[in-house]
Amino acid sequence: MLNDEEVRAIAAEARLSLHGDELAKAVRYINNFLGMVDRFKELDLKDVPPFCFAESTECPLREDVAAPFPRVPDILAARSQSLDYAGAFRVPRIVEE
Repeated sequence: MLNDEEVRAIAAEARLSLHGDELAKAVRYINNFLGMVDRFKELDLKDVPPFCFAESTECPLREDVAAPFPRVPDILAARSQSLDYAGAFRVPRIVEE
């Protein structure tokens, strides 16, 4: 488990400054997460096969082949025509602030 100073040092590496309640919440959150990760050590996984993408060539994957995209004219026609965004693609906001 991490203490306040260790979490403060990690935050500083990420260019974050944590004070008071923020630091206490971060310490609890990180230690809770690390506790959950530690529970994986309790699992007996010796007979569990690795995920097929890890090191196997037996997975039924399609061949990665470059192909022309048929809707290029439609997409280019959807570009913004306003002076502020000329030639740019305007997309709807998907993240609320």
